[in-house]
Amino acid sequence: MEYTVTFIDGYFDVKLIGKSNVEESAAYLDFLIAHKEWSPGSLVLSDETEIEIGHLTVNDLKQISIVCEERRAAIGAARFAAVVPKDLLFGMNRMFQVYVEPNWDATIFAFRSRDEALKWLFSV
Repeated sequence: MEYTVTFIDGYFDVKLIGKSNVEESAAYLDFLIAHKEWSPGSLVLSDETEIEIGHLTVNDLKQISIVCEERRAAIGAARFAAVVPKDLLFGMNRMFQVYVEPNWDATIFAFRSRDEALKWLFSV
């Protein structure tokens, strides 16, 4: 999986591309929280329109949620807005949300459009 991370206008604008797995997800998250602008509670817009996750199993999603839990203190009460217009990606994001939310202080939601995601991201 490839990713770009840009900090603009008070939030992280992330683009995820290609086939994802547990290890790549951990590497991405580590890269994000190591960014010089990162602080616990940051805002993240994740464009997942070009990510491939259809091959991931339920166990993979659980393992990725454990990756997030292990970074709980560094992530803090961050807000992650995922842009996922495809039905399969949307559903898998919602399933991941169920696994990860009890184990960290951040909030994650899936949205069909960038505009919806940005509106929610800055709604606090």
